[in-house]
Amino acid sequence: MARRVVQVVAVVVEQAWRYPVKSLGGERVDASWADAGGLLGDRVWAVQDGDGKLGSGKNTRRFKRMSGLLELSARYPAGPLPLAGSGTGIQPPVVTGPDSTEYPVASGAAEEFLRRFTRLPQVRVRRDTGIMHFDEVPFSLVGTATLDWLAAQLPDVPVDARRFRPNLVVRTAEPFAEESWVGHLVRIGTGPEAVHAMFDRVIERCVMVSMHQPGLPAAGSVLKRIAQRDDNPLRLAIGGHITRPGMVCTGAPILVSPLQARS
Repeated sequence: MARRVVQVVAVVVEQAWRYPVKSLGGERVDASWADAGGLLGDRVWAVQDGDGKLGSGKNTRRFKRMSGLLELSARYPAGPLPLAGSGTGIQPPVVTGPDSTEYPVASGAAEEFLRRFTRLPQVRVRRDTGIMHFDEVPFSLVGTATLDWLAAQLPDVPVDARRFRPNLVVRTAEPFAEESWVGHLVRIGTGPEAVHAMFDRVIERCVMVSMHQPGLPAAGSVLKRIAQRDDNPLRLAIGGHITRPGMVCTGAPILVSPLQARS
């Protein structure tokens, strides 16, 4: 029996984002290799305190709230490249402060700056050592119509994808259309380098979506409105895993097909 493929009309990748340092602002890219770890270079680094907890906007067993991290951003001086075998050409990122001064991680300047900024003398910038720095899953996506819906609900609040820290923003026609992709095979792009992804959840949001970051003021109403959803309270955007590696590019089309279908 032929595989039934559903073409999702006009759905394409509009934005791609990676976040070199967890809980800091990220960088928008035109293309990125994607594999089981998500977009290459995404959240490879994290701010870690002396107690071993990672800097975040919330307190949990793994994470420690560090005020102001979203006011900072990080970028890679050169884009990470996949290498043959198990390695990747990921160089240490550069952290940018509120005044646009840059502090390279490689030289130790980023750690010195972060110790002053957070007033935590044992803070360091660490690379993951096999335990990924993601809260839940390494790949996430949100639709433009979903963001438009939220903006219409909160006309006095700037709504931007950066509040939700997705890897991809995709063009959609209906709010929450992407949530219907959970449990299906999602193909991003065409040809031999097309990426296959499996989304298994609608992501539960936390206070970070309401926090201040450059160009986006603090707004507690963002989380409050998401919490009031009748169908998926407190949830917005979908998360999952890459099941076949490849290149993600802006402008790439998206196709969705049922996982249970077989050729």
